Amino acid sequence: MQPGMVLESMAFVYNDTIPYRHSCDGGGVIPSFRWIHVPPQTKSLVLVMRQREAPEDQQVHWLLYDLPVMPNIIHEGGMLPEGAKVGRNDFGEMAYRPVCHTPDHHLVHYIFTLYATDLPTLGLPEGASWHEVREKLRKPREGVNNAEAYKRGDNETPGPGQDAMAWEWHELGHVIGYTQLIGRYARDIETHVPGVDRSL
Repeated sequence: MQPGMVLESMAFVYNDTIPYRHSCDGGGVIPSFRWIHVPPQTKSLVLVMRQREAPEDQQVHWLLYDLPVMPNIIHEGGMLPEGAKVGRNDFGEMAYRPVCHTPDHHLVHYIFTLYATDLPTLGLPEGASWHEVREKLRKPREGVNNAEAYKRGDNETPGPGQDAMAWEWHELGHVIGYTQLIGRYARDIETHVPGVDRSL
């Protein structure tokens, strides 16, 4: 049995604090990543970093596409495998926008989603937006009428009827697998300000 697809970082583990050096308060260094157990039919990968609590038009901080299956690593600092392309984030930058604290220093969460696709390339130039990447991945899944199922709230369709990630999955028919790595950041947690509750 094929193990589940995994995205991991040498900088932090799932739902752990992203280190200061990778933040806007530190050096803003891109963390290292590697992926294992991708589906055998995978032709290329897409990696998108989103901030969960941000407004919808300010969520995407980093976007990569046409990532090869091998080599299966992004080194710290952002050295990319040959052929990989950098997209444009929601701030108009073809770059990694570091994790950052909010003005009120609330804890924020960053979701790194890795998509395995059946496309050797998306056929996009560098600097494409997440919307443009999604459009290239979009293809109806055979036997699933998403619009009708959504109106019915039909949980008998493949995937939970009202779950946002499930609907994204069903709309992106060129995606054959995905996995997520979640990190969190708050400046006061990282800099150990006295009196701050770090148990959250």
